[in-house]
Amino acid sequence: MEYGQGRGRGPVLITGQTRPMSCAAQRRPFLAASFLPPRLLPLFFCVLALLLCACTPRQEGAARRASGAAPAASASNGVLPRADPGYLQWLERQSMLGSTQELTAQVSGTERIWRNSAAARRVPLLLSAAPSWLDVNPHTVTAGQPFWKALGLSGLPEFLGQAGLNGLFAAPTGEKGDIWGSRKMSTPGGVNVTALRLDPTMGTEEDFENTASRLEKQDIQMGGELPPAATGLGPDFILQARRASRFDGLYAMMAVPQKDWDALPVTGDEWDCLPLRPQAVQTLVQRGLLPAGLSRDTLPWTTPGGWAVTGEVRGADGQTRRWVYRYSGNALRPVLLWQDPSGQARRIFSAAVIRHTGLQQHTLAGLRLEALMGLDVPAAQANAAPGQGTGQSPGKTKGPSASRQADASSLAELTPGLEALDALSREIHRYGGWAMQDDVLPPSLTRAVLDTAVDFTRDVITEPAAAYALLTGDAAPLARLLRASLEQGVDHSRLARGQKDVQRVDWRPLLDLPQGRDMVRRAQQLAKASPEDTTLWTTQAGLAALALGLDATSAARPAQAAAMRQTVLLLLSFRIGLPGLAFISPQDMTGALNLPQPPAGLPASMGNVPLWDERMGLVGSVPPAPLAFGALDRQWADRQSFVHELAVLLRARREAGLAAGRVVAIFSGPEGCVGVLNALPGGGYWLLAANFSGKSQRLACALPTPARGARNILNGQNLPVQGHTVELDLDARQSRHVLLVGQAATSEGANP
Repeated sequence: MEYGQGRGRGPVLITGQTRPMSCAAQRRPFLAASFLPPRLLPLFFCVLALLLCACTPRQEGAARRASGAAPAASASNGVLPRADPGYLQWLERQSMLGSTQELTAQVSGTERIWRNSAAARRVPLLLSAAPSWLDVNPHTVTAGQPFWKALGLSGLPEFLGQAGLNGLFAAPTGEKGDIWGSRKMSTPGGVNVTALRLDPTMGTEEDFENTASRLEKQDIQMGGELPPAATGLGPDFILQARRASRFDGLYAMMAVPQKDWDALPVTGDEWDCLPLRPQAVQTLVQRGLLPAGLSRDTLPWTTPGGWAVTGEVRGADGQTRRWVYRYSGNALRPVLLWQDPSGQARRIFSAAVIRHTGLQQHTLAGLRLEALMGLDVPAAQANAAPGQGTGQSPGKTKGPSASRQADASSLAELTPGLEALDALSREIHRYGGWAMQDDVLPPSLTRAVLDTAVDFTRDVITEPAAAYALLTGDAAPLARLLRASLEQGVDHSRLARGQKDVQRVDWRPLLDLPQGRDMVRRAQQLAKASPEDTTLWTTQAGLAALALGLDATSAARPAQAAAMRQTVLLLLSFRIGLPGLAFISPQDMTGALNLPQPPAGLPASMGNVPLWDERMGLVGSVPPAPLAFGALDRQWADRQSFVHELAVLLRARREAGLAAGRVVAIFSGPEGCVGVLNALPGGGYWLLAANFSGKSQRLACALPTPARGARNILNGQNLPVQGHTVELDLDARQSRHVLLVGQAATSEGANP
């Protein structure tokens, strides 16, 4: 193991990682040294078959067999049935916590921990080196072979740099919890991660290293995500439920005394985990087994979740227990307990940082910790005397002091989420990387998140507001949210725009607006979706087709190509035409449309798309998505394609330094129109003008200072400027990007 120069950045940890041997490999010395008499060979092979069965999880019913329990008949001999210790040891080697010792040992007690500062602020450096990223969910692309191998053999690495994309963000890549489930998992996109190692279905460590080397030669940075705070149901959860040593305190889970099982639902087996109904939760609260409430339960924007319960789980000590635990999204995604005094959850995250940023040399590390936001008892509830209410005191102070108290109280409601975000961001800095907050949080919290050590946070304003504007023709909410962010002092160069795990529009940020709930209902109705849902499962091309009144078949026809290209580019312009990091997915570039008839349980936007060429088809039961623009290899061969149009903007974005720019003005004009003026670090402005309505409009933009010239970035055409005003004619559902010159160099831009 040694330290070396990282991929395009400061020194990071590099090493040849030792991969855990399989159970069979660990038994080879025994097999090689064993010479048995022929009469004992049948017995030997029977024992060997049993050992192999115990060591190999299978797709169907693996978690049920994870018990390794002794036969019930053994109880009649006075021996208490218990989980098989040999199986538990193997299971520990598959777990996240079980891999921490090997990873942390490579740093603990060495000088490597002093190589970088945890307090480092190097945002401008990354904005210059990699302002635009290809954002890939490997579970949603096809290539005819494992992801990392296909990526290393395709023409994609060379394409990225030529197309103006300077980074590859691949997530999630950790092993999924599907193989441990006794039933089909319902989490789309592979976000139910249960291991720190790469998902073996995506290729080997060697495949990853080969791809990383090719990307490095093209000066392409790499990024990905750490395991989320809400993992899948896998080895770590199973081991804690079996009371394996040192796994206590890892998840937010508690054993329920057998006398209280009457309040729990009946389950089919050990791992038939079910959400608790409100009545059951209330009963457990009254019996003192659960807190009366958690802070996140009162927050309208959090991912739906609550308490769930396991079946009857036999432990390593022979005792049978049922556990209640906290989940996020669905009952198969238990939540890690950051604040437990054992520090087990923190150990997993620390080891993940060492592996991801140190060993694999990822430049950008994504953090998904929303499940920890408000995972705590409210302060009022904790301070109240027994029987005392938690309502507001009638003598509450009013005025600025009360406002500051309210702000502090609001942030306290996020405990321990912000604490975890700050701590992990510093660890990522320590190994030479940059940290990015990836979850959808309310716009009102953006400034608080940026006040932590995190480098970037997800832009939650532009995507839902632009989608609403496209469906309704009303751009006023988009302008209102952008202005509000400027009033809050948000540095837009520290926003990550377009980054997502699955293809959908999350409307929850619109709830920050006074009429937000009504707006969401209206958008959902126009999209022919459930009015009460806050998620619209659609791709960007699928959203464009909805706005144009086209079905998937019509949207993919050549006759609709121009309208589809212009509308999709309008949506993507609010990533490319603003400061900060811009993320573009293969679905965006190929014009992936929604599936006309998705399989049961699969959202319409989750059809597979080609990673590079046309080698598509079914992946399991997931069909290919219809493409409005075509596969990337075919588009790149056609200079009139949508990808080439997109590449012009991406290259100009880097040349102008827009990522490090500053939003200085928001313009409103005719209904459906909005403009954003960005000051460039080297002088001049980048103007983004958009018309979301279904008719042609003219937008007038008043500049802070006169400009000598204006140029259309896409076609290079010079535009007239009248003193402080630029007037732009916009077709229906069109965006325009204008470079304004004439101002002296300015210091406006990303904060140092």
